Amino acid sequence: MQKPSLGRVVLVLVHPVTNGGSDVAPATVVRVHNQRPDGTWVVGLKVHLDSSTSSRWVKTVRLFPDEEAARANDGEAAFWPPRAR
Repeated sequence: MQKPSLGRVVLVLVHPVTNGGSDVAPATVVRVHNQRPDGTWVVGLKVHLDSSTSSRWVKTVRLFPDEEAARANDGEAAFWPPRAR
């Protein structure tokens, strides 16, 4: 899995009500905490929402390699966006 760094953009799972109906929002990595034994990372994010509340902070969230792994997680989760083709 990629190593996160400050300023990288990831995607985070959010409640659709807080994000104009979409359950995925972009987020900027604002802190890299640590790598877990399973290879995932713990990061801090600024989430950019499509709503009147334009952003929110998430202090610690697990970062997964892809959306499928993030959705299998119980709790808040972020993942790397798919590569553009």
